[in-house]
Amino acid sequence: MRSRVLIVSLVLVAALLASCAPAPATPQIVKQTQIVEKEKQVVVTPTPAPVKLVMLTHWGEEAALKAMQPKLDEYMKLHPNVTIEYQTVTFDQLLTKITTARAAGISPDIYHFYNLWLPDFVAGGMLAVPPDEVVADIRANYSQGSVDAVTYAGKVWGYPTEINTYQLIYNKKMLAEAGYTKPPETWDELKEMACKLAQVDSTGKVTRAGFLVIPGWDSGVVHPFLSLLWSNGGQFLADDRSKVLFDSPAGQQTLQLYMDLLKNKCTDPAISWGDFPNNGGAMVIMANWWRGTLQSTFKDGYENVGVAPIPHGPNGQSSTLQYNWLFGVDNGSKHRQEAWDLVRWLNTPAKEGEASPIGDYLTGPVFGAMPSRLSDQKVLANRFDAFLQAFIASTKVAHPEPIVAGGQEIKTTLQTEIEAAWYGKKPPEQALKDAAEEANRILAEKR
Repeated sequence: MRSRVLIVSLVLVAALLASCAPAPATPQIVKQTQIVEKEKQVVVTPTPAPVKLVMLTHWGEEAALKAMQPKLDEYMKLHPNVTIEYQTVTFDQLLTKITTARAAGISPDIYHFYNLWLPDFVAGGMLAVPPDEVVADIRANYSQGSVDAVTYAGKVWGYPTEINTYQLIYNKKMLAEAGYTKPPETWDELKEMACKLAQVDSTGKVTRAGFLVIPGWDSGVVHPFLSLLWSNGGQFLADDRSKVLFDSPAGQQTLQLYMDLLKNKCTDPAISWGDFPNNGGAMVIMANWWRGTLQSTFKDGYENVGVAPIPHGPNGQSSTLQYNWLFGVDNGSKHRQEAWDLVRWLNTPAKEGEASPIGDYLTGPVFGAMPSRLSDQKVLANRFDAFLQAFIASTKVAHPEPIVAGGQEIKTTLQTEIEAAWYGKKPPEQALKDAAEEANRILAEKR
């Protein structure tokens, strides 16, 4: 009995202990997240290959060089792979430099040139056709006159830069001392005032010209002549450009104006137009780019430099000649795209309300040029003093210099024959007749 009780007791104790034991642990599922790093893709931008661009202009004076170089330095800083070699010559050397360099196979990549040379450059295959975006920029941001000035054979060939016209520049102090309150408006007034303002010594030598002529330079002879011709109702070329018309009665009257001034010792080719700043003459027909020189060298002070419209003849109203310059790229350049990139940068404002680098350069203290880009004309208007404003106004009545094949040859021919008349080598009528005959031969040959 006792043993039975003991067994039951032990069973009860065992059951009690079992009930007090902790419950078996619930199995846990542990999720492990595996972190997989993506392989990083490294994009290596290739370093642009070195590019050397040679740029040629006629802005050869030391002051002009100093004004341009910082702009080219800025471009090279923005484009470290580009090196720019900047070459300059004087205007009278520019055409020779371009043509001889090309013949030798060492043309610059970029050149700044006179638009009269455009037909011959195009015919010779010298110029690269601008990219579409350059043409679109030019058509959108320049006047139609400027676009036309850089267009030949139906194509735009480069960025228009300088606009230049001719006006009568005179010494206000000299005119006032002679009793004149305003400059001449007609040829008769021009002759009267020039003869009164001229000074002749006891030997009959002209020591001060009332009106200065500009021999020895094709533009100096031909551009004032054409300005006076158009101001007398004459024409340089026929409308179809098949022949010249400067030997017409209006042209004969224009050359006779010069002959009258020479005969009466109111002018003398021996007195240089460069003597004007030093009181060597009272009046001269000259272009606006001369402003910088007059500002720094005019003896009577720049405030005494006056500008007036071209005096008109008996058969016309005041007019003038306008010519332009442009940047183009050589067709043989190994870096044509990079060359156009530089040209476009030079001629485009960095942002709205700013001038383009070229606009800033042309209207700075070195030059008196009018920029072609319309936004430059607006942004830089505060730089246009009375001198430049008179030239800007003249563009409204200006005749563009005709752009024809053989234009430079015709210009040189006309210069030679006008000078032959001035120096008494030919009668004026014969000189113009001979010039016209040769010019028409050139036109026929180039057609």
